Amino acid sequence: MNHSPASPAAPTTTRVHLLPATLLDLPLQRLPLGEALAATLAALGMLTVGDVLQTPTDALDDDQAEALRTVLQRALHDGLAQFADEANDWPTLRAQLLGPLGDEERTWLCDLVGIERPPVARPLLARQLGISTAELDARAERLRATLAERAAALCARLHQVTIADLDANEGVMMVEHAATGTLLHTLANATSDRELGLRFCAFLFPNELHLHRAALFSMSSRRFRRLVRALPSLVPQHRLPLPLDTIAQELASLGNFVPRGALLHILRSELRIAIELDGERGEVAVPDPRSAAARISGLLQAERRPLSLTDLAFAWRERFRSVSRTTLLRHLRGNDLFLQVGPETWALRADHQHELDALQDLVDKVARTLLARGGRHHIESLLQDEGADEAKQWLVLDRLAHDPRVRLLGRGDACAATHRRSRVMENLLAAMRKAAGDVVESLFLSNQPPEHRRLVERLLHHNRLFVRTADDRIDTLANWPFNDERMQRLVALVEDHLRHRAGHATATALKAIVDRTDLGGDWLTPTLLADVLHRHGPFELLPHGIVACADLALGSVVLRQARQALRDAGVPLTVEQVLRARPELAEFAPCLQELLSGDPLVQTPDGFTFQLA
Repeated sequence: MNHSPASPAAPTTTRVHLLPATLLDLPLQRLPLGEALAATLAALGMLTVGDVLQTPTDALDDDQAEALRTVLQRALHDGLAQFADEANDWPTLRAQLLGPLGDEERTWLCDLVGIERPPVARPLLARQLGISTAELDARAERLRATLAERAAALCARLHQVTIADLDANEGVMMVEHAATGTLLHTLANATSDRELGLRFCAFLFPNELHLHRAALFSMSSRRFRRLVRALPSLVPQHRLPLPLDTIAQELASLGNFVPRGALLHILRSELRIAIELDGERGEVAVPDPRSAAARISGLLQAERRPLSLTDLAFAWRERFRSVSRTTLLRHLRGNDLFLQVGPETWALRADHQHELDALQDLVDKVARTLLARGGRHHIESLLQDEGADEAKQWLVLDRLAHDPRVRLLGRGDACAATHRRSRVMENLLAAMRKAAGDVVESLFLSNQPPEHRRLVERLLHHNRLFVRTADDRIDTLANWPFNDERMQRLVALVEDHLRHRAGHATATALKAIVDRTDLGGDWLTPTLLADVLHRHGPFELLPHGIVACADLALGSVVLRQARQALRDAGVPLTVEQVLRARPELAEFAPCLQELLSGDPLVQTPDGFTFQLA
């Protein structure tokens, strides 16, 4: 038997006692020694680490000593890993994250978290792998267990700094809140994907953390969903202003204990509620006084340059909440604060006022040319000899839109405004006067010239000179008692009612309110009232007579939540199944089928079940 070189029989008592008693009393059977080595040590009477330190070194051969040394070294390494230097570069962190995993596991982790490529949604990834979402969740749980075992130090450090940052920010944090020098800060700045660290934390600790729109919350996904569903009913418009402490107490009574910072963030970003400081009641939730136009103006002022519609949408989502390009475009075109300076580029009008004033002579020349030539002309062709670039052409178009001598026809075309109304509109009104009352819309359209039929249909649906009296019946507004004064009073009455409640109501409920004033009567049907409000006020009309404030974009919100239910399911769903997955949509059950049927992002193979296109 080979023996180690001679050494002192045992360390001195003083040296042994320098080590903590916990280490000396650690049983060897708790270490991965192997059966043969464990039996040898037990035969020599070595049962604890202290016994090994006090046993002569020649009691074991070289192989046994090396095996014991390796086991002790690994145990000490794992225990001392918390004192190791933190990695401060992405390659090292990437090696620590992906090194303990196999090739297949690395692929799953990169897809789920989005490492070096965009993350893949769970239902889509499950379909790509040919498995169910439940099996995908099981794989994700095995990934977490593997990382917790093989990269324990890194996971523990990440958990520690994340919880510390969340505590410092009262339950919510964004990338900007990560403390300098921490692991989260390193992950945010090491790659172009600043949210990588937040996504990784949400993946590792799903029972403690939830990531929502670039914000990490110190609560599970289930708690977050329960909070978002419960909160709107506690802060309707008619209850505001409301002290924040009162909201927190009411949530606690429902079993939702929410950190103050997280509550503030959800109120501001999800419900458009502002927080003001009251001298007596402290922080108070009030309706956000900023209109959509004011928010867009703030975004443009912050950038100090024109922005494309896409950039504006991203800037809005980062600061406020989700918004569609269509909604943004409606606000941009509907407010004179904004100026279109490119095909999809917008700026503040005040920033280009001097340029607009300098173009007045050119605009006057173009208007006189249109009057002299007559007919339809493309503005770009009229400006070719003037040396006007693309930006100047858009400014000229804007000036022409405010010139009473010119009528813009869309797509850069214009003509002289020689008539108060177009010939198609004059012929349409003459036909309606000849009918001397409302007409059946479908029959009326079928009798129109084929080349005008599409335009007439759009005019009947949207022009303010017409009104829908019933399903498939149309009339001119002049035949009904709505002058300017009565129309303004009606719109103000309904808007005030909706603003002080949920922001939407059925036409039947609104008719009952209008009938209590001199604006109503037996002649005012719910269909007529809803159509008048839609055409003449800031309202959105949903199927089955639901009237909502237009700035809520209620139809888009309902569709977005329904599409998310379809996306989570990954299989076709009926309306009833969508409602079970999203109980908050129950009040929109009558119109959900029609909304989904008209959504270009949703397909319905049989008219009853729906799936994402």
